[in-house]
Amino acid sequence: MIMSFNQQQNLTRGNALHNLWSFSIPFLLAYLLQALYNTVDMFVVGRFGNGSISVAAVANGSCIMMFILNLISGLTTGSTVLIGQYVGANDQEKMKRCIGTGLCLFLVCASVLTLLMLVLMPVILNLMQVPSDAFQETYDYAQICVLGIIFITGYNAFSAIFRGLGNSIAPLIFVAIACVFNIIGDFVLVAVFNMGAAGAAVATVVGQAISMLFAFFFMKKNIRFDFKLSDFVPDRSIVRELFKIGIPISVTGGLIDLSFMFITSIVNSMGMHAAAGVGIVGRINAFAMLPALSVMGAISAITAQNIGAHKPLRALYTLKLGIAGTMIFGIMAIILFLSVPEQIIGFFIDTNSIGADETIKAGALYAKSFCFEYILVPVVFCTNGFFNGCGRSFFSMINNVLCTFVFRIPIAYYFSAILGASIYAVGFASPLASFASNILALAYLKSGRWKKRGVKWL
Repeated sequence: MIMSFNQQQNLTRGNALHNLWSFSIPFLLAYLLQALYNTVDMFVVGRFGNGSISVAAVANGSCIMMFILNLISGLTTGSTVLIGQYVGANDQEKMKRCIGTGLCLFLVCASVLTLLMLVLMPVILNLMQVPSDAFQETYDYAQICVLGIIFITGYNAFSAIFRGLGNSIAPLIFVAIACVFNIIGDFVLVAVFNMGAAGAAVATVVGQAISMLFAFFFMKKNIRFDFKLSDFVPDRSIVRELFKIGIPISVTGGLIDLSFMFITSIVNSMGMHAAAGVGIVGRINAFAMLPALSVMGAISAITAQNIGAHKPLRALYTLKLGIAGTMIFGIMAIILFLSVPEQIIGFFIDTNSIGADETIKAGALYAKSFCFEYILVPVVFCTNGFFNGCGRSFFSMINNVLCTFVFRIPIAYYFSAILGASIYAVGFASPLASFASNILALAYLKSGRWKKRGVKWL
């Protein structure tokens, strides 16, 4: 049975498989809703906007926003891990100090990041080689979304706190609220008022703002935290721990998105239809990755509590269950993409619009090679969640640094420049990089260097 909205869960006892899936399902539904409202942006602008131009604008703008989201969620995951460890150790005082310190820290980070992105956006779009026809729409979409960074940070921070406490239902409700208002806003602003990509961005920001406010009031009512100014005085030792765990996770997610931004710039140079087609695959990819992504988050929270309770063997068993379960979904996704890629891509664009056939063809070619990523991400995602829960997020960062700069980016460049800019060949860059990442992750796991000192093997 999945726990209720305001219930907290002890993940250190009971059936490990039940704990994993009961905790993962709300994660999965939350990520599903998040992917849904991002995909609705693409669907609505593709159907009611300026065709391939609006699709390319949302695809490029979303690529930047995913980079920002991963930076933010990495820091907030540090809160999940620390709070989870304090819960496992039954240290209520440190748990409260961690909540106050984290919220204060995330507010500062969101403010700085917003200012930086507002200033740097034109430079970033030029580096990404956004097609000239889609540049203005992309700029408008991205700038409006950047103004919502404070709201993205807010509801991610509140969600991270609840997950650390063992509650994955509340974050699901927060995302559901954002999803509902975002979808309503998309159809009103894009389909009715013809605002194009900018309308989709406004709908996204409004949905996130409403979600954050709801999360704030829910937390105020259900958690023993007073929200006094004195509660937000940063604890230096906790700040160090949050940065120690959170920054490597942020860098890890950021590097993955940075490599995809590089691939996007390569695809952009191939023309509008290639950019739109690969952008659609990116939206579908958000769904295909959901099982591994949700289990990764669950493993991180479960591992944190079990490490705090001195039960690392139980955490390791949960990791194995997670990898085995998500492999099944990966195989299903590959079969689907290899069987009917054109039909999947065609769903997201008006097939009667100018250039639709070229967009569908480009997207299908990319999907047929990229899809092998889905059989590889279960290992790297689940092990990352495990290492993060152990407080060993630094390894995950190093692994992704190597795979980004030694494998994914060089391979993408080689396949595009040396082999004649084939979009099918470029699609292989990600699975090949993930294969290398898997080897490193499994080697580190086998080495036992992730084990936390002072933790007894029970």
